[in-house]
Amino acid sequence: MPAFEYLRSIGIGYYYPGVSFLHRRDARMKVLFFSALLLGVALTTSINGLLLGLFCALIGFWMAHVPLSPCLRTIRSIFPFVLLLFLLQLLIYRPDESSMLIWQWKFISIYDSILLSAVRMLMRFLTLALVLGLMTAVLSTLEMNHGLEMLLRPLEALGIRTGMLVMVIQIMLRFLPLLALRMEEIAKSQAARGASWDMGRGGILKRIQLVLPLITPLFLNTLQQSERIADAMLCRGYGIYPKRSHYYEYHITSVDAIFLLVGLGITTAVLYLPLFH
Repeated sequence: MPAFEYLRSIGIGYYYPGVSFLHRRDARMKVLFFSALLLGVALTTSINGLLLGLFCALIGFWMAHVPLSPCLRTIRSIFPFVLLLFLLQLLIYRPDESSMLIWQWKFISIYDSILLSAVRMLMRFLTLALVLGLMTAVLSTLEMNHGLEMLLRPLEALGIRTGMLVMVIQIMLRFLPLLALRMEEIAKSQAARGASWDMGRGGILKRIQLVLPLITPLFLNTLQQSERIADAMLCRGYGIYPKRSHYYEYHITSVDAIFLLVGLGITTAVLYLPLFH
């Protein structure tokens, strides 16, 4: 029943408990490490830099003993849309004066600078997806919450409630698998009532026609779930005290500092690798 397996197509956002080198690092250092790497991959214009970021992400999956297949399923589900952007960039992008014509057919002309830009976009998407998947796999919700809260604590001097801000970010990141699970439940209930799901044929208009009935119940279910989460947080006293204590105490060691320095070095290399950009 592939038409119902929305949750299987989302492999980013799951935490895998473990005792690997990446799992044991301080929460603040992991947040800074992955934030810097994501920023470097997003801003770099060097293909060598993107290759380095991709290689580091694969090495990270191996070091953390985390399966790569769930993240690849997510990439596969989004890849048709990215491929469409790739083709549009090849057809619409205007070359500069120094561009060299590689291939031409009727009104379609492909230049070296256009092809390089399109390949860079594909590699950037793949690298960002893998780095983000690795981050969520080795950084639990509790660690990310505490790490971000401690890193943003100086902003409280400006009157910003950093705890509330961090909680909003956490709920946003972790709600995606829940939405996929709700879509599966709604689709199965509609199929049980006679909706034509998983027929295996029909164009894009047919698929849109099948998905549209999911939007309204999914929206209402999301609002109900959000209200339940808010009530549960209020019942537990969340937000009553301006400063919250924590059960876990985090301590930065020399290994954590070296880990962050290595991450900053990798980010610098991703940004400024000069070859083939």
